[in-house]
Amino acid sequence: MKLLLNFDKNMRQPVALLTLILMIALGVPKRAIATTIKIAQTSQETASLCRQVNDEQGLIVQKRPTPNSPTVGTVDANQQVKLIEGYRNIRGPAGRTWVEITAPISGFVSRGFPGNENNLIECSEVATETPTEPSGQNTSVDNLPTETPSPTESTSQVDRNLCRQIDSKKAPRGLAVRTNATRRSEYKGKVPVDSELTLVENYRLIPDRNGEKRKWVEITSPLSGFVSAGNLVECD
Repeated sequence: MKLLLNFDKNMRQPVALLTLILMIALGVPKRAIATTIKIAQTSQETASLCRQVNDEQGLIVQKRPTPNSPTVGTVDANQQVKLIEGYRNIRGPAGRTWVEITAPISGFVSRGFPGNENNLIECSEVATETPTEPSGQNTSVDNLPTETPSPTESTSQVDRNLCRQIDSKKAPRGLAVRTNATRRSEYKGKVPVDSELTLVENYRLIPDRNGEKRKWVEITSPLSGFVSAGNLVECD
């Protein structure tokens, strides 16, 4: 009976518990019951180590729990990873929280910062999706006309809504374009201060991946990459 209570403490699936009770009631040998418990516990432990990437940009896997250590790979958005057994949160540089994973790549990924550790969620969680617009409707963050324009007018309107200019007061020398949402990522080039930039469709403001107090946004022209969003203004 003590064995049953210990098993019930960690059991999440009522069906499995019912099966165990029936085995005991039917007089199944204790060895078979113990084997069933071990299998159920192993399955539960494996599930409890499963996490899903909750970052639209994916996560970088580092060799050590620091952003300056060698990169061993990346995991994509919504991809499942497996935490190391007996895992623990590791406080890294600048207060960032890290955790070690064993699959699909062995290494360390950042869970975020204390109070905002949302980069990984349990695999059992169901993400709440934003309702999509009917087919043919634009889903840009900017407000668009409610009437249905002609294809030519629609494309032009979208382009203007995605158009941005550089704030000459904040960035008089132009704006650097990076490969990722951090100034530590690879430099791709500079956009002159008098240029117009085009944001990606359905753009969003992206927190700095190294925890700095700035937001980034992805652009498609005149270069593709990421720029500091605080230096942009809407086109005239």
